[in-house]
Amino acid sequence: MVFAESREGRAAEIAAWSNGATAVAVALAITVLGWSRLPVHSAWLGLAAGAFTLLVLRLALAHRFTVWFAAVAGTLTIASLGGSIAWVLGHVIETPSAASIAAVVGALLSALAPAWSYSRIAKRRAESVRDSLVDPVSVRSSR
Repeated sequence: MVFAESREGRAAEIAAWSNGATAVAVALAITVLGWSRLPVHSAWLGLAAGAFTLLVLRLALAHRFTVWFAAVAGTLTIASLGGSIAWVLGHVIETPSAASIAAVVGALLSALAPAWSYSRIAKRRAESVRDSLVDPVSVRSSR
């Protein structure tokens, strides 16, 4: 994968997974919302919208201002996923407020990794450090 060759390593991988999760969420939302009207067409439209979202978020990582658009989308997607899972699992405890507290804590904890990764990438963009997220990956010479 191209991200594995980045100087940012883990930050680029986490950002890539966050962008992917956002694209999947957009694809599923469009498919589900249009399923009652046009089942097959909404699935194709959802796939196209997911691919377009992934492309836009990937291109957003290239500039120091647009990386924040990707950061907001990716971090909120991962935080909402973490909060939702924690909310469901919080119902195991029979205290009335446990699910709500678990949702907030789960969302905050799961947002830490994407927020860190996007901030690292934004810092590198502000310093104009070139890496393989922006430049093509060069193959080392065998000599």
